Amino acid sequence: MVLRKLLPPAIAFAVAAGSSYVLAPASLVCAQEIGADEAVAYSEWLAANQANDMPKAVAAAKAYLEKYPTGQYADFLTKWLGQARFSALDAAIKAQRIEEMINVGREILATDPENLNVLYALAFNLRLRELLASPQKLDHAKDAKEFAQKAVSLVESGKTLAGVQTFDKNATLGWLYQVLAVVEAAGGGADTAIGLYDKSSAFAPDDVAITGRNLLSVLALRQAAYSEAAKAYNALPEADRAAADPPTDAKTKRDILNAQADGLIDAAARFVAFGRAKSLPAATVDRVNGVLETVYKTRFPEDATLDGLKKILEEKAGPKAPGA
Repeated sequence: MVLRKLLPPAIAFAVAAGSSYVLAPASLVCAQEIGADEAVAYSEWLAANQANDMPKAVAAAKAYLEKYPTGQYADFLTKWLGQARFSALDAAIKAQRIEEMINVGREILATDPENLNVLYALAFNLRLRELLASPQKLDHAKDAKEFAQKAVSLVESGKTLAGVQTFDKNATLGWLYQVLAVVEAAGGGADTAIGLYDKSSAFAPDDVAITGRNLLSVLALRQAAYSEAAKAYNALPEADRAAADPPTDAKTKRDILNAQADGLIDAAARFVAFGRAKSLPAATVDRVNGVLETVYKTRFPEDATLDGLKKILEEKAGPKAPGA
């Protein structure tokens, strides 16, 4: 999985250790004289490390540091443990072990809370593996929101992904705001979610993977709101709906329905214009265009030729290039 202009999220954090520290050969370290108890604690780590038993080696390193925080090998094992955590995070992401990914990520962030690579990798992979999974999973939606919000704050303050030579700030913010939008939508905050989707799209207006998905998501939210408004309005007595001077309740529900129709028309027109410009699958664009025309005709029955809709689509498509 490779993002344009960004490191693959599964390994993006790996360059963020920020250290050129080279692990000393275990045999040289072991040769130093230490107390008997400390030697036992260190030898447990050494044996596990030499056996390539990473979980056991990590546990042994933690045990040593808890018992001997200023011990002879405390600095060495602290640095080794930091590198080991990055390796463990990489393995958890690749194997899609979500709980382990989050736990190891939090261990790294506990000592390096502004590690943007780790925050981005966690947020992006939760988006990919759970928030956008089919069926959608929301087990770690709060975690995704937390990681994305922290990453947004760092990027907006000027921090960049370590090791990325052509870091694209706008694309990165586009992905992160999309995570926040998906979480908000799943929690029922439709209006807030739409605002976040729009913000995400504004950072990457030509990116199909970001803006294309955002527009479809906004469309779904607008359709749901429109359906609810139509249901409430149609439940009124026909006499109230047809009256020249309808009762207050009918006026209110009619205004709400019209407002939702306008929002849906806007969302559908934006997607149709974008889909045509980016050559998205014709079946999808045609389906959305069908919804657009149906709602527009209901909202503006007097426009039999759909001239108004044509103007809306032209506006959403933007100005044509010279000679086009």
